[in-house]
Amino acid sequence: MGRRKILIGWLVLGIWLLAWGGQELEAAPAKLNQVVYITLSKACGCLLDKCKAGDGVVDKVFVGARQSLLKRIDYSLDKASAREYIRKYRLTVPPALLFLDSQGNLIWRSDGELDYDQVSAKLKEFGA
Repeated sequence: MGRRKILIGWLVLGIWLLAWGGQELEAAPAKLNQVVYITLSKACGCLLDKCKAGDGVVDKVFVGARQSLLKRIDYSLDKASAREYIRKYRLTVPPALLFLDSQGNLIWRSDGELDYDQVSAKLKEFGA
């Protein structure tokens, strides 16, 4: 009877480790490698206003060491480069801010209107 209890104990421990033990080990968050900002310098009134506001947010947030993360693309001046990102990430509304890992996988995005607090918080979340 003693061996049976020990065997059952080990079996229960093994099941517990399989069921619960792995849940405490979370995958490390993706590491931010690059931020791509797509904007327009030439557009109709309301769209141009959104892009200018987005430019202001990007100019305030990406200072110091954060500047090295940023790749800025003006669709009005470089359509080919912008289209690459527009197709790949299915962007529909400028301005667009894309947070990418080292393999080019999308970690986070914001399109349309950019919010300073939200962008700053996301940068901190990803360690930048």
